[in-house]
Amino acid sequence: MAEFPSPPEGKTIAAVIGDPVLHSLSPTIYNAAFEHDQVDWIYTAINVPTEEVGHLLEQMRTLQVGGLSVTMPHKEIAANLVDETTHHAQKLGVVNCISKKGNSLVGHNTDGEGFLRALQAETNEEVDGKSCLIIGAGGAARAVSLALGESGAKEVIIASRDNSKSETAASLAGTNGRTGSLSESQQVDIIINATPIGMEGTQNEDRVPLTLAGMHKNQIVIDLIYHPLETAFLSSAREIGTRTMNGIGMLIHQAALQYTLWTQKEAPLDVMYDTVMRKISR
Repeated sequence: MAEFPSPPEGKTIAAVIGDPVLHSLSPTIYNAAFEHDQVDWIYTAINVPTEEVGHLLEQMRTLQVGGLSVTMPHKEIAANLVDETTHHAQKLGVVNCISKKGNSLVGHNTDGEGFLRALQAETNEEVDGKSCLIIGAGGAARAVSLALGESGAKEVIIASRDNSKSETAASLAGTNGRTGSLSESQQVDIIINATPIGMEGTQNEDRVPLTLAGMHKNQIVIDLIYHPLETAFLSSAREIGTRTMNGIGMLIHQAALQYTLWTQKEAPLDVMYDTVMRKISR
């Protein structure tokens, strides 16, 4: 049975749960932040089978556990097990973060806000009034679609091979969301790859979700992948002078939001970013 480790004397535990999860960068990110801020917390990764998620959440209520990150494949089941969910988690039906309120568990989803904060930090651009094309309709695409719609994007177009999933993702953007196709890519301001195409270890490293003919230099091209830091997709976009952004910023900013939810402290973004970059670059 999966269990939280016993924390050292005076320490509060935080953890990420998933299956598999031992490859996660989260312990590196959070432990660097806790050490920098001299917060008496320690963060670990716990591999948890689906049938044991409920047991672990019950433990969280009573043990010295301050916060939990949730990754695949447990985001949906965790949303059904917490006592309450915040707006984004409720709309998406998944949580990536759990905080405590007394003995109650609160489910959050920080992915969409993390994406918006990364975009603003790296490009100094807001999405208000901009047209956006999201390639893919999975969990990341849905979170980004919701965030874009709520932030005033003029249009959020979802292009994927699964029309039903595309419609679901588009609906999260509200009245400005719709399904579409890659053929519309030249007409938008921002292009976002939310598929695994180009990710290391998928046998798709050399593939691109959109060819160079579908982009121009006045766009912002984003790949939510961060293994590798520059995919073939981003490399081709950069060659024509397009502003590009990889998935590291979203990873760091969504983690920073969780850090603040748990500790009530402003996250040390530079420390978190530098630490994860050193880890990835080894």
